[in-house]
Amino acid sequence: MRTGYIISGIGHGVLILWLLVGGLFAWRSDEPALRVAEVSLVSGDEFAALVKGAERADVPAPPVRPVPRPVPPSVPPAPEPEPEPEPEPEPAPAPEPAPTPEPAPEPEPEPVPVPEPEPAPEPAPDPVPEPDPVPPPAPEPVPAPAPEPAPTPPPPPPPPAPEPEPEPELAPIRSPRPKPRPARPEPAPAPAPETTIDAEPEPRRDTAIEDALSEALSGAGDETGTPGAPGGVAGPVLSRGERDGLRIAVQQCWNVGSLSTDALATTVVLLVRMARDGRPETVEMVSSNGATPAATRSAYEAARRAVIRCGARGLPLPAEKYDQWREIEMTFDPSRMSIR
Repeated sequence: MRTGYIISGIGHGVLILWLLVGGLFAWRSDEPALRVAEVSLVSGDEFAALVKGAERADVPAPPVRPVPRPVPPSVPPAPEPEPEPEPEPEPAPAPEPAPTPEPAPEPEPEPVPVPEPEPAPEPAPDPVPEPDPVPPPAPEPVPAPAPEPAPTPPPPPPPPAPEPEPEPELAPIRSPRPKPRPARPEPAPAPAPETTIDAEPEPRRDTAIEDALSEALSGAGDETGTPGAPGGVAGPVLSRGERDGLRIAVQQCWNVGSLSTDALATTVVLLVRMARDGRPETVEMVSSNGATPAATRSAYEAARRAVIRCGARGLPLPAEKYDQWREIEMTFDPSRMSIR
């Protein structure tokens, strides 16, 4: 606020000083003073009469040339005095910040009356436990009489020796009987269904069959190939090792795990015609005791597959005894897991 007062005072002082001494620096002019003439008012008639009187004059008066006035030399104006620099106003002190009004104290909340809790009932005194009754004195143990020595048990009888299982017999190997010349021709029997031998993949060996096929392919050498037997073919018979080899070979290929209950109770008899290289040529079903055609068919297929799979690479049979195993008749019994 003091700055405004100072500026206003300086301005007013300069103005007053100019009014006092300003006339000393005024310019002087040489121009003549203006002439002042009196003017009177005339009417229109008088003005017309004056104009007519002027027209009547013969020679007009020569015009009066104005005398040229001398032009005064131009004088440069005196420089105005530079105003004294005004003193810089002192910076006004910053106003002190108004003190922050203290906030009005919040009214204290009225205390909520807390209901006094009801006094808890005093717990009932614990009942005084009755003293445990004194147990009566235990009677003195009576000494037990000395046990009599137990009789020595007789030694268990030795287990009965297992009955020797009958040795497996090979299926009968029949040689073709010579056809007698009949007196009259007999009607040819209906041919059994022949099966073309197809090489099939060798199935997984079932070890359970090894124990069950103890009677497989039995009795072949005892029934056929004996010299002098009726209808038989003379020649050396198959040895026991050769018969066992044939039984084991067929045993490894017979798989009855996928047969139904009826098929497991079906026994089929197959007639296998062999080639000289030990491979089966045809497999025919001679007989069966199946309950249903489907069970018979399943049992026959399982037996046929066993023969074909094992004979795909040739059965282990001696070539010099081909007449003895040219035709082999095998009985497959799935219920007993045996081949006879």
